Amino acid sequence: MKRTAMSIGVWVWTLVLVSTSGLQAQIAEDMIFHNGKIVTVDDHGFNSQVGTIAQAMHVQDGKIVQLGASAEILTLAGPDTKVMDLKGRMVLPGLILTHEHPWDWNAVEPTVVRSVLTDDIVLTRFLEGSPEENLKALPGVLAEAVEKARPGQWIYIVFTLGRKYEYGTRGNGPYGRGGMSPEAFNALDGTHITKAQLDALAPNNPVLLRDVFISLMVNQKALDESRKVFPQPDVNRINEETGMGGAGAMRWFFGDVVMKDHYPKLVELMRLGLEWWAGYGMTTFSSNAYNPTNIRVYTDLDRQGRLPIREGWSWNWRTKHFYSDPYFLDVLRAFTGQGTDYFWFVGGRIIEGGSCTTARVLPTSKLAKIEGLGIEAAARNCAYGPGSDYAKLLYDYIKLGNRYVNHHTVGDRDIDNIINIIYQASKDAGMTDEEIRAKRHALDHSQMFPRADQVQPFKRLGIYASGNVFEIYQGSPAIFDVYGETVAGWIVPKNRLSEAGLYNTLEMDRALGTTDFTIFSGLDMMIRRESWDGRVYAPDQRVDRQTALKISTIWGAYYLFKEDQLGSLEPGKWADFLVIDRDYLTIPEEDIGNVRVLMTMVAGKTIHLVPSLAREFGMQPTGAQVTQGGPAAQW
Repeated sequence: MKRTAMSIGVWVWTLVLVSTSGLQAQIAEDMIFHNGKIVTVDDHGFNSQVGTIAQAMHVQDGKIVQLGASAEILTLAGPDTKVMDLKGRMVLPGLILTHEHPWDWNAVEPTVVRSVLTDDIVLTRFLEGSPEENLKALPGVLAEAVEKARPGQWIYIVFTLGRKYEYGTRGNGPYGRGGMSPEAFNALDGTHITKAQLDALAPNNPVLLRDVFISLMVNQKALDESRKVFPQPDVNRINEETGMGGAGAMRWFFGDVVMKDHYPKLVELMRLGLEWWAGYGMTTFSSNAYNPTNIRVYTDLDRQGRLPIREGWSWNWRTKHFYSDPYFLDVLRAFTGQGTDYFWFVGGRIIEGGSCTTARVLPTSKLAKIEGLGIEAAARNCAYGPGSDYAKLLYDYIKLGNRYVNHHTVGDRDIDNIINIIYQASKDAGMTDEEIRAKRHALDHSQMFPRADQVQPFKRLGIYASGNVFEIYQGSPAIFDVYGETVAGWIVPKNRLSEAGLYNTLEMDRALGTTDFTIFSGLDMMIRRESWDGRVYAPDQRVDRQTALKISTIWGAYYLFKEDQLGSLEPGKWADFLVIDRDYLTIPEEDIGNVRVLMTMVAGKTIHLVPSLAREFGMQPTGAQVTQGGPAAQW
């Protein structure tokens, strides 16, 4: 009991520190951008109108002062105003991703990691071939690292999944290229290389193997080190025999264990990683804070005025341990919405939703017949079934007035379970429908929901649907094989949601820095719905480019309760915006995925600027994608 009370006290104090930390330091500047095509997205409605398109914008002290014609706005220039000619280029609001994990991805994105981790700190190696090629290379790569390593020094080896993610076997649910492409298999499944082999190859060094999604494997030395940091069995679930850990261990192992004696380097790596994502146009994101160091690093960067972009963060740490205490649930409710302009608390989640579905597996499915994929079992796997422990935790959490957000959800049947719990707990707490809607509960990923008949319950409860558009690209062929055409139309159904007037938002939820994809690739995925096999799935769920832009900007601001500050370019809002290299509104649809971000500004501060535009503006190129030698360094 004493230990539980102390743990809760520490986390409550963390919430207090986050909510009271100082505002992000900014260099106050007076700027005018003119002679451009500035798409404001000041029409927030469920239509295909993006609102006012201005020629010029006046920015002062990090906020937008006025927009209008160039001749009008240029009259506002004073002796210290920096005037920048856009030369007809397009400006868009900063992109908002409502379920994204730079904390997870930055630790495996090669350019960022290599720029910080030299061999005297952590011996880091990247295997960037096919799974078969990587497995063949591993013994030699590991032997070379062991030869260089000091006794006890960490060796960290990352397996990438292809520039087009062609080796990704699964996504948020069990549907990917596994079983569909023979070259795609999980190299870290415990059969291709074993913990015993790692122990033999590296007897004196802790070794961490990780892919760029959720797979992880360690040797005994590494497992022993992890237990010094996290001895709690509900946290450290790495299998003693196989050395394998899932998404939970993946999220804390690098930051909390490998880097525990190199905190300044970890801070710099994560700062550069956020800059890297700003180079894709992301100015705000929302994510679970998966481990204690995650909160510490971002809080420290925020206090120092060095957090490059904004995050609305949510609780996801030992939920059974903490959520069993009503006092802690009251604390979460009290702190929801608290924080700074760069780092604020948005709510919490319980456990990943299951992949259980009301759909029937087709007798013709090839994937369902493959032993080891577990398709039939996945279809029955609910996390929030009636009477389950997690159903009770969610009921108590909602009844005490908390917001359910940033939640990993997959199957439509568990969505039914969750909706029923939210409704019943809210009504038992005496809430009206309007009060329930005001909570803005959110269900993320949308991998197989909502069905058409789930739209009305979503509307009644005001449910927000954050959608991982990468699942359209990666998971559609597998879901079509297993369940058929109707269920393929449940995969991130953006048109169904938008036509119903339901706020739906953007996710990528992949380590983009290991691929050729960008966030604009994600906009293309929801506009054209073309999968990796070249086929378009559920064409009736496509949205036009204007709706896709709203999904990626202003509707994300509503998800974060920041629609009065972010998501569109309007007077009084923060100057979070992008300059891009082509006209998003007129280029062929097939070209949207090729849009390049030339400049990203957050609160009027330049976070990303490519060399060509820097020369025109008389500024220095900046941002990790430029300074660390990414493709943008050549633009």
